[in-house]
Amino acid sequence: MIIFVVGCINLIAAVDIALSRFRQEDDLKVSIGIPIGLFVISVILIGAECIYTQDVGEAVVLRNFGGSLAGYTTEAGIKFKAPWQDALDWDIRNRLINFYRDADYAYDNGSYNGATVTINDSSGTKADCDVQVIYSINPDAVERLYADYGTQEAYVASYVSNDVRQTTRDCAGQFSTIQLLTDKESFAKSIQDTLTQRWADSGVVVESVSVQDIRYDQSITDAYAKAQSAQVEQQRAQNEQSTAKIEAETKKIEAQGTADSNKILAESLTDEVLKQHFIDAINNSDTVYVVPEGSQPIISTSAN
Repeated sequence: MIIFVVGCINLIAAVDIALSRFRQEDDLKVSIGIPIGLFVISVILIGAECIYTQDVGEAVVLRNFGGSLAGYTTEAGIKFKAPWQDALDWDIRNRLINFYRDADYAYDNGSYNGATVTINDSSGTKADCDVQVIYSINPDAVERLYADYGTQEAYVASYVSNDVRQTTRDCAGQFSTIQLLTDKESFAKSIQDTLTQRWADSGVVVESVSVQDIRYDQSITDAYAKAQSAQVEQQRAQNEQSTAKIEAETKKIEAQGTADSNKILAESLTDEVLKQHFIDAINNSDTVYVVPEGSQPIISTSAN
């Protein structure tokens, strides 16, 4: 806009000088040279104000000299506008809201850093939470957002970042201390679902939410670690008990199998079977001894 004003001033000056030279009837060549030069410069300056470049990942809001809006563009390329209009860039790529320990407040093309979020869980216990939210702006919403907030930085600082901080606090109150320490994924999903619902008509799209860390007072952390250790020990004892029970059941099954096998064998050895085994043994032996009950052998036969 400043260049446009300068160009207009040069153009007015060129016309004024040309008219004054003609009135004074000086050398025509000299008289017309200066205003022509000023005129050319004016045209170049005003022409430059009519061209702007829009990069990929940007939306541009066009604002008239009086402050009224003249529309917006969302496609990258070289664009043209009226010389009295300003082209205001809005970054519509994925941007990061990042709250973490010892962070300084800083804004950079849609991204925003801030101090860690202080939360209270469902029992009222206080903790510090580091959270990251990746978001983007709907290109079709930039004209309305500019009308409401003026600049993207003002919008992110006063609306987006504040919503992330407040939503993190609200969602934390739905989780217990143990849940926050052991299930950050569910906590992050709760934040994302709440932001998605809250921003449904605002032009902001939630891409992802990540809870990086939750820090309780050291006494609470120590108590949790002790409880975890006791739980691990209890689980180990239960595992050992289960193993011993399985081994006992296995031995019982093996013993029962042996007993059943012996029973079947005993039931199969009838008198007839035993006699047949005796006869087969005699037939297959080279020497047979006949021994009266309680005496030495009195008969010896040989196959030879």
